[in-house]
Amino acid sequence: MKRTPLFTQHQQLGGKLVDFAGWAMPIQYGGVIEEYQAVRRAAGLFDVSHMGRVTIGGRDAEAFLRRVTTNNVARLAVGEAQYAMVCNPAGGIKDDIFIYRLGATRFLVCVNASNREKIVSWLFQQTPQGDVRLSDESDELAQMALQGPQSQAILRIVCPAAAPLKPKQCMETDVLGALGVVSRTGYTGEVGYEFYVPSHKALAIWEGLLKAGEKPGIKACGLGSRDLLRLEVGYLLYGNDMDEQTTPLEAGAAFAVDFTKGDFIGRQALLEQKEHGPAKRLVAFELLQKGVPRHGMNILADGQVIGVVTSGNLSPRLQKGIGLGYVPVAFSRPGAQFQVDIRGRLHQAIVVTLPFYKRKA
Repeated sequence: MKRTPLFTQHQQLGGKLVDFAGWAMPIQYGGVIEEYQAVRRAAGLFDVSHMGRVTIGGRDAEAFLRRVTTNNVARLAVGEAQYAMVCNPAGGIKDDIFIYRLGATRFLVCVNASNREKIVSWLFQQTPQGDVRLSDESDELAQMALQGPQSQAILRIVCPAAAPLKPKQCMETDVLGALGVVSRTGYTGEVGYEFYVPSHKALAIWEGLLKAGEKPGIKACGLGSRDLLRLEVGYLLYGNDMDEQTTPLEAGAAFAVDFTKGDFIGRQALLEQKEHGPAKRLVAFELLQKGVPRHGMNILADGQVIGVVTSGNLSPRLQKGIGLGYVPVAFSRPGAQFQVDIRGRLHQAIVVTLPFYKRKA
């Protein structure tokens, strides 16, 4: 398995390491619920260096990104970020990404760990003859996420220049003696920040963040709590909730598709689907009786399988089973009911509006 620059730290902290997309990553340290509560109540620090990081620059970089992604980077001012999809010509999702505009002609793109090689290869295949320079910086840059209500107080200690950042803003600045990118983005639904820093500086910055967060109650967190946190706010996980057989419109991500910007890969197929309406939709549901839905479990109505659970867990905040899954449009409206087959027993579920959990302003 591949290792991030913080691998030895995970070992020293007693992290339980698992294979995630070919990377040795901590699923937890002390416990998933303990780490979940730290993020919801104080602060948690995640190593997400297994993600892919690609820089795109040059005079034609903006036009290139407009063509290969569903959103419109032309709307980004320098220092802003946006969520987008990379689609195939049929409109299927190759990956969901974050794009950071660092300059007039400079962008940083964050891709999923499981799709790093696929997306880097795809981007290089789509590069036009113009002035577009792509570079896979995944090995040169480490990535960490500081999340939770106390994250801004910690940021003021380690990187005060970035404290004024608003949601989906970013900046290049000094982070504990290293030049990096700090963004107010994250995957938990809480106030939070992500750091893109030189790999050889990762250990010092990780330790500096943990030290600065001692008083507020920071904890190192693994992928187990990260998955639970993202599910509660309805953030999608590639490979579970979307893949190349699903489209942004089916996945409830139409907000990340800008049809007004002109042509982009997958546009025609998505326009046709928008006109006729998708046959299935990703819905959020809560169980009406005790149980825990899991990825891969069948969804039924009138004794017939109508879909499958893509993500599911027990919400610590709601104290009930919650999940996501694709169902026919007729069952996608809030209030619609169906059953989830949990180890041979049917559990009643009701469709609800996302998010399951929303932090107080």
